[in-house]
Amino acid sequence: MNFVPDDDLRALQSAIERLVAAHPAMPLDGARHGYAAALDRQLEEGGFFETLQVEGLGRVGAASMIIELSRSPLCVEMVASSLLRPRFFAGLPRPCAVLWDDPARPARFLPVARSAVLVSGDGVRAADLPPGCVAELDSVFAYPMGRLKEPPSLHWRTLDVDAAALRDHWQVGIAAEITGCLAAALQSVVEHVKLRRQFGRPLGAFQAIQHRLAEAATAIEAARWLTLRAAWSCDPLDASMALAHAQHHAGSIVYDLHQFMGATGLTLEHPLHRWTYRVRLLRSELGGAERQFAATARAAWSVPVRSDSGAGTGAA
Repeated sequence: MNFVPDDDLRALQSAIERLVAAHPAMPLDGARHGYAAALDRQLEEGGFFETLQVEGLGRVGAASMIIELSRSPLCVEMVASSLLRPRFFAGLPRPCAVLWDDPARPARFLPVARSAVLVSGDGVRAADLPPGCVAELDSVFAYPMGRLKEPPSLHWRTLDVDAAALRDHWQVGIAAEITGCLAAALQSVVEHVKLRRQFGRPLGAFQAIQHRLAEAATAIEAARWLTLRAAWSCDPLDASMALAHAQHHAGSIVYDLHQFMGATGLTLEHPLHRWTYRVRLLRSELGGAERQFAATARAAWSVPVRSDSGAGTGAA
């Protein structure tokens, strides 16, 4: 993939950077999670969540926007609003919370969501969320987390949506979110090791630290390219591979970054924990890397068997 951002994409990225920079980087209460309602409102009013439908931007533009927004410590619901809602359920009020298989399980963004989408097998249902239907949960994951109090009491309606295509888009979005979080976390740690001194030298002068940060940078850059390719092709193989790669490398990258940052990275005053705790949750999305690698293998090597062989589908 030989990808060079055009003027429209560069303009979108620049607009996102300016918009995020205009908002305080940390919630005033210093909590591990908080929702940037003002930023969310500006993004919606500015039409940023409709990027998927803009000619010349499309899925690549939406995925790029998610990467850029994820680089901020601020938290907004963006994957469902940017990659799913414009195509699959445009009339649904946002923010949207997406639940998989079990509507009673905790889910991110439920406390601030105005609607919920439930994907179960090949079926997709949606419901508006009236006040008081969500129990907010305490969490370290740097997202507002909640659980539906009585899922059967909601007015669920079936959507005429291809659940497989929706899942592909969701994989791309989660891969983009992981990529943005890790890229910002890495940048903050690189700045730290330039300044923090041990044994009379900056931490960044030690070759072992340089090597591990270089490995992290390589894995994150690969995640970005895999995600943009998946957004461009919307191929199930590309989508599962992008998410598998991001989830697989996230654990070791997060470990190294916190090692190099030290205890500062877990304090409420520094944003590192916001990115890494979000990644900790996203690592398990859709079954985690192992399930995504299995899906990649099936998509890559499953081939139809000739109908006269007496078999259905086999694997090469």
